[in-house]
Amino acid sequence: NSRQTLTFDCDWQLKLPRPIAGQKQVSVETGQQARIPIQLDLPARLAPGAYELSARVRFADGQEQTDRFTIDVIAPPRIPGMRALALFDPLGQTEAALEELGIDFRRVQADSELRPDEILAIGKLALTVDGPGPDLSRVRDGLKVIVFEQSPEVLQKRLGFRVNEYGLRQIFARIPDHPALAGITAEQLHDWRGDATTLPPRMAFESKPRYGPMVNWNGIELPHIWRCGNRGDVASALIEKPARGDFRPILDGGYSLQYSPLMEFRQGKGLIVFSQLDAIGRTETEPAAMSLICNILRYVDGWKPEPSRNAVYLGDAAGRAHLASSGVKLNPYDGGDLKPSEQVLILAPGESEKLVAAAPAIARFISGGGHVLALGLDQDEITASLPTKVILKKSEHIAASFAPPRVRSIFVGIGPADVYNRGPRQIPLVTNAATVLGDGVLASDATGNIVFDQLIPWQFDYRKEYNLKRMYRRSSFTLTRALGNLGVAMETPMLEWFHTPPKGGGDDHRWLNGLYLDAPEEWDDPYRFFRW
Repeated sequence: NSRQTLTFDCDWQLKLPRPIAGQKQVSVETGQQARIPIQLDLPARLAPGAYELSARVRFADGQEQTDRFTIDVIAPPRIPGMRALALFDPLGQTEAALEELGIDFRRVQADSELRPDEILAIGKLALTVDGPGPDLSRVRDGLKVIVFEQSPEVLQKRLGFRVNEYGLRQIFARIPDHPALAGITAEQLHDWRGDATTLPPRMAFESKPRYGPMVNWNGIELPHIWRCGNRGDVASALIEKPARGDFRPILDGGYSLQYSPLMEFRQGKGLIVFSQLDAIGRTETEPAAMSLICNILRYVDGWKPEPSRNAVYLGDAAGRAHLASSGVKLNPYDGGDLKPSEQVLILAPGESEKLVAAAPAIARFISGGGHVLALGLDQDEITASLPTKVILKKSEHIAASFAPPRVRSIFVGIGPADVYNRGPRQIPLVTNAATVLGDGVLASDATGNIVFDQLIPWQFDYRKEYNLKRMYRRSSFTLTRALGNLGVAMETPMLEWFHTPPKGGGDDHRWLNGLYLDAPEEWDDPYRFFRW
């Protein structure tokens, strides 16, 4: 009950070719804290790598404690030689970061005309729910855009994303060899220096008896795990991976790794990179964050569009409806020859007789370099329609484990959590293809021209079994990601929403009807569709 003062000496040493050491004495009163910042000037030619920092603390009563851990020394960021960068940044935080890095840019307003060769960067917290926003309709014609950290309210109400406020101190590479992650190791994706400033240090919540902190998440009142402080955060407001449109996650995190702080979106001939990393405006500069910013700028500057293909569909009506809701413009396959360079053939159950009749044309299509996406076909349907000796085994599938597919893989952007089955059932699994992920729920032949996805989203009826809702979400994302990797064009209202504010400050519920498939067309009874 009495106040006391604790005094101790702290010695530290960084093990380098020529060690660097320091000392500090601190007195701390009862109930208080003391932080000892350790700043070390590293030799100019020190090689990047891991070095050990050790400390010894001697207390006034004679006790001693020691600790040691490894720090990463990384090379200075490679400054990209941008051809032309236009920056929309009303608050100026991104402008300051780019000036610190020595990157040239031109300041623009929301209604400014962009030059044909310019890349548009939208700065941190530059957008508001009802304020002006740039016109991104030219993305379809080849405009490239980088969107730095935006508030959860803007992401949800204006851009139509589902968002979760985490304050994550660790995230994971979904595409380890992506150019945006060049030189970035797993050790550099957690516990960043200083505090993040994208979100306030504490949540805005209402405390309710028996429930604890309650927050409004996407229009629903829900309990939320406690969050206090932003120190070390790598990503604060994360986007749930959409099931509609060509969104490719580069990093992910959060529950079941279903959220992404860094992903790219392709529509038409253009590209948008969404970076929700807490890289800009930190209370202390984080070297890995600066390297990531330079990598993202360099990647977008050199990015070229890949060929886009139209989707041709042969299967039941349920599959046709699901694919259409994913933003895919489908043409029915009624026989005849297909165009390998312009089309992707999607095969689904429900049309066995037509599959048999189409087998010769499908064989010619594949031999000419055409791509086929087979969705949930059984052994008889595959044998009758595809010119490949693939063997399926009907077995229960629950979970699978596989390394993150590389950037050139037909399954890039898909992870084990995306094929986790919360409703175990007998599924025809591929056993002998050239590439088999997990236990055969995903597979492809040696050329990558024939792709198998054995988890069909529309077979998970979450309206009757609510526990299948997450399975429906993730299998829908997996299918959309496979389509995007095959070059299938998909449309979303995303580009229009950047420029046009929502009605009534968000009363049009864009996060329900635009980028996700498990929401009703009308927002009548939210709890009916969001039960866990």
